[in-house]
Amino acid sequence: MILISNRNYLRINNRTLLNQLNELEDKSLKENVVIEASKSKELTLKININNKYVYIHSKYDPLTEAKRIVEQQNEIDAYDHIIFIGAGLGYHIKIFNKLYPNKKISIYEPNLEILYHFLSHQELSNLNIGSIITSLDEKEMQEKLMLLINRFGKNILFFSLPVYEKLYHPQVLGIFELYKANLNNKRTNIVTNISFQKRWTINSIKNFPVLLKTPNILHDVNEKAFAGKSAIIVAAGPSLSQEFDNLKFVKENRLAYIFSVGSAINSLIERDIYPDAACTYDPTHLNQVVFQNLKEKKIDKIPLIFGSSVGYETLENYPGPMLHMITSQDTVTGNFIPNPHKIKAVLDAPSIAVVTFQLLKLLGFQQIILVGQNLAYQNNLRYADGINYQHISNEINEIEKENSILIKDVYGNDIKTNEGFNRMRAQLEMYIRESKDIEVINTTKGGAMIEGTEFTPLSKVIENRMIYSTVVPNWYNANNSYDLRYIKKQINKMKKSKDEFTHYIENVLSELKLIENYVESKYVNQLEARFVNFDSEFDKLKNNDFYKSMVLPMMRVQIDVLAEKSSGIKYEKNILEKGDRVIQAFAPFILDCKAHYEFASEHFEIMKQEVDNFIEDCIE
Repeated sequence: MILISNRNYLRINNRTLLNQLNELEDKSLKENVVIEASKSKELTLKININNKYVYIHSKYDPLTEAKRIVEQQNEIDAYDHIIFIGAGLGYHIKIFNKLYPNKKISIYEPNLEILYHFLSHQELSNLNIGSIITSLDEKEMQEKLMLLINRFGKNILFFSLPVYEKLYHPQVLGIFELYKANLNNKRTNIVTNISFQKRWTINSIKNFPVLLKTPNILHDVNEKAFAGKSAIIVAAGPSLSQEFDNLKFVKENRLAYIFSVGSAINSLIERDIYPDAACTYDPTHLNQVVFQNLKEKKIDKIPLIFGSSVGYETLENYPGPMLHMITSQDTVTGNFIPNPHKIKAVLDAPSIAVVTFQLLKLLGFQQIILVGQNLAYQNNLRYADGINYQHISNEINEIEKENSILIKDVYGNDIKTNEGFNRMRAQLEMYIRESKDIEVINTTKGGAMIEGTEFTPLSKVIENRMIYSTVVPNWYNANNSYDLRYIKKQINKMKKSKDEFTHYIENVLSELKLIENYVESKYVNQLEARFVNFDSEFDKLKNNDFYKSMVLPMMRVQIDVLAEKSSGIKYEKNILEKGDRVIQAFAPFILDCKAHYEFASEHFEIMKQEVDNFIEDCIE
């Protein structure tokens, strides 16, 4: 029977697992797992594998064996978290916990019946348990591992019972692969945040006046123009060069809406194929280069659908009509418009094609056709004909060739790609899996195989598969429907919050200075009161609206660093050491906050003036 204290623990912390164990108990335990006395009188455990019993612990002396296994582990102090692969009866876990009582541990036990016996013999309250993982469901495993990786990063030790590496080799290998993949994803996210965290916010502030002057494509445009129809996403891959005649035919006969993504706009306009819209969301200043040719030619007949956190330079002097979509990286707009939770938004993604796929799904298209979506190199080229940039060569270099990875193309052949393209493909596949009511056709000749799509040449799609639909002329003519009076009120409220921020940050800095003085003077008795005051002032700063919407989003990486530095401070028993750790963790963060506030404040004031002038003109 599972110990009562363990049932209570699971009832609070993991009710799903408790239900699984109760169900196992109700069905009565099978004879696959046997508990028996060892030669040393300690209990041991064996498991039936193909009518042959294999011991999880020694049948002679499981306790001595467990001590030996723990003592063989090296450099434990270098790790912040321990994941035990294999619980057994928990001898090794209990011994480890006595030797390292401050180390947080998690348990991965692939055999539910063994886990049942573990919980029947070991008190979880006596162990420093972080989580118990038993599900073989990859998604659930991914989520639980991601939580651990987000908190502890690479400082995780996997402690495996030797027999588990043989008995559960696929599962053990799987958990290592998941860990590796999640660690890579975390690194990618950190790099992304470092690169864009400031840009996302500044773009959103500077773009807000433009949002008020343009329709929201997901709310202001008549959805009947798109519902049940065909859309083509035209990307800039090398295979696009083979499809210009087909795209021209589609355009001339109005068979489907053509949405260009990224650099594809340049290849299309060079051949006098004007897409029904160009989509963009890249936050960098280089994004403007994509539309430089269009602006110079003053082409005013191609609507631009832009993400609200797009590089603000892209929107400057755009000659044609513009529409916007709110992106998940925009932490600004939601503070000013009514009912932001009801506004449809697109999630950030590693590719504009993925963002556009989300958009088309929300618009109600029934068929989405991918063109030029290579997501791989073709003849060592990145782009189709007609795309030339000074900052990047169309032909990949030798280092890129060496670092490329092999995947399958639409014909089943090996093709070279890179990690970035591969992430784009994985995300696109995820959205396709979630869109069972939409037919997705991949027409990219020689491109990467995309799960959930069927490869068919575009000429065949036009001939046999394209849903008959008429593109509605001037579909983009719509009026912005945001409540301007409400926006004016919210802008003034944010202005007040911005002004209050300076008071809060000075108070936090003052408290930090007092803590520093008390630590230097070794005033131990007064420090506890200072910690309470500091927490109170820091909470006021964190709850400030200007901080939450405009400063904090520019400091995502710094927030992670702060969390890492401050983890465990509240458990520090040495008061002077605790004070020193508070200073080391928070002083750089608060000074960084102050610098980012000054930067955001300048842009906010300019934005407020623009919005006030626009609203005044409209209301009058």
